[in-house]
Amino acid sequence: MAGIYLGTSSWSFDAWRGVFYPEGLAKDDYLASYARRFRSVEVNTSFYGLPTPSTLLRWVEAVPLGFTFALKFPRQISHEKRLAQSDAETLAFLDVLAALGPAAGPALLQLPPDFTRRRYGRVLASYLDWLAPLAARFRVAVEVRAADLMSASFAAFLAERGFALALVDRAGTPDLYEMWDAARGAVDFAFVRWIGDDRNGPKGDREITAARDADLDRWATRLRALQAQDCDVFGYMHNPYEGHAPASVARLEARLAAQGVELPAWPPSPAEGQEGADAQLRLL
Repeated sequence: MAGIYLGTSSWSFDAWRGVFYPEGLAKDDYLASYARRFRSVEVNTSFYGLPTPSTLLRWVEAVPLGFTFALKFPRQISHEKRLAQSDAETLAFLDVLAALGPAAGPALLQLPPDFTRRRYGRVLASYLDWLAPLAARFRVAVEVRAADLMSASFAAFLAERGFALALVDRAGTPDLYEMWDAARGAVDFAFVRWIGDDRNGPKGDREITAARDADLDRWATRLRALQAQDCDVFGYMHNPYEGHAPASVARLEARLAAQGVELPAWPPSPAEGQEGADAQLRLL
């Protein structure tokens, strides 16, 4: 059966001390504590610079078997070079994913709002055609923020190359779920980002202050449908969605359970976790 891998946009929020993390927990211990509750995490730091081998080693040592890191493509590729002449940077990023081994979750290629099909369409098509065979052993999702790329034809273009169209629940962003679901064909995973109103939405990151019950109900139904179609789901909750991402994930999980979706027990047994860590470390 397909899996549903839920987590948050990061593990490094100091505001979570006392509500998600123990009050006195050291920052260096956040990841291990996070990984005892969630199976995956979105990693935004790779957008600003590739993690070093020592950082990868520290991550892998902190998490159990089955945990995954969903890294974002570096901004040098997507925002600065606009995909052009970025072969070396892309290959370096793929090397990082390879080093993570089974701990590598889907990678996210996020394009800037002014990256339009009209202006960059040829560059985008060329880059994705080049990337597809190189990234065939990984899962890659593409997030578009220009309206002329939010189309059924581009969704089909991605699916034909084995990529997913990232689904983003964010204020002011169209809901692309039905379009992607119709176009995805043999692509066996979905990538969801629950962002909410990151400009004017809830602040503080410590508690639910703007509950979105109807939205969570709708997403639970969607995730159940995707799982029934043998499609893995990787979904990441952001604090502005309702005010406190860990609680929002728990609320979504409760809705999944109410719809009969059984999520696997987490974390795995200590023996399984050590076996997975040893396997991952051999790749580093």
